Amino acid sequence: MAGSRALLVGDVIDDIIVVPTGPIRPDTDTTSHISRNAGGSAANTAAWLGWLGAGVDFVGRVGAGDAERHARELSEAGATPHLTEDPDRVTGTIVILVEGQQRTMLTDRGANATLDPTQVTDALLATSGILHLTGYSLVDALSPCALHELIERAHAHGATVTLDPSSTGFIADYGVEAFRTAIAGVDLLRPNLDEGRLLAGLGADAPSAAVAEALLDLAPAVLLTCGPAGVTIAEWRADAPAHIVELPAERVETVDPTGAGDSFTAGFLAARLAGADLAHAAREGQRVAAIAVSRVGGRPPAGQR
Repeated sequence: MAGSRALLVGDVIDDIIVVPTGPIRPDTDTTSHISRNAGGSAANTAAWLGWLGAGVDFVGRVGAGDAERHARELSEAGATPHLTEDPDRVTGTIVILVEGQQRTMLTDRGANATLDPTQVTDALLATSGILHLTGYSLVDALSPCALHELIERAHAHGATVTLDPSSTGFIADYGVEAFRTAIAGVDLLRPNLDEGRLLAGLGADAPSAAVAEALLDLAPAVLLTCGPAGVTIAEWRADAPAHIVELPAERVETVDPTGAGDSFTAGFLAARLAGADLAHAAREGQRVAAIAVSRVGGRPPAGQR
């Protein structure tokens, strides 16, 4: 029987977020607002889940001497951390350059590359209703065989497996067909529109409904986030056409889009753990993402939700 908690496995990062006050000037200074924050797609999602009051465990790997700091930040958000340290690699670091709605990310995966799937114990899986993974881990930490074994173990414990592909760049580096093969067996795929088009083999003008439906050959449910255009949901049906739902997004002022997708995922997963259907859970994801983009950084604010 499935447990009631969410189990997040994946990257934990030190984010250095740079917001220039004007156009970047090559070969000289550009005045900027620079902040340093804990991040990482999976860790961000775990923190938002804890902030929302959901039971959540996070499994990740950091550099030597950093476990206590990252564990404290996750615990303060309400997540339960399960971190190990790499003696030879630093904690993963990303420099994020924010220019309006556009972000440029310079990434050093660091200790995330040596995440060991055996850290995901049967005891953790036994309490989990959902296992959530990110595509970042496929780049270096999880082989296709290790991922398939983890998915099978989660299913054996009754957990649903969800996956965020994470990055068009990493998918392209990994190889689209290889990535598609590696994620076989997940129950719900949660790409953004660009990632979805890449994985579906469709062009840049392909509408979201067509993309979501095409991705049903990878998972029986697809949750496609489309930025200001909203969310498109597709569900596979054995005896009827695919069920497609498109949800518009409310307009919100964006201060920093970092962590928007991670917070959306957290709101969605928290609602699913509480028994919501896909559409209601997606709307909760939109609500939480609106909070995230109203502030700098990928983690939740201090205090009550």
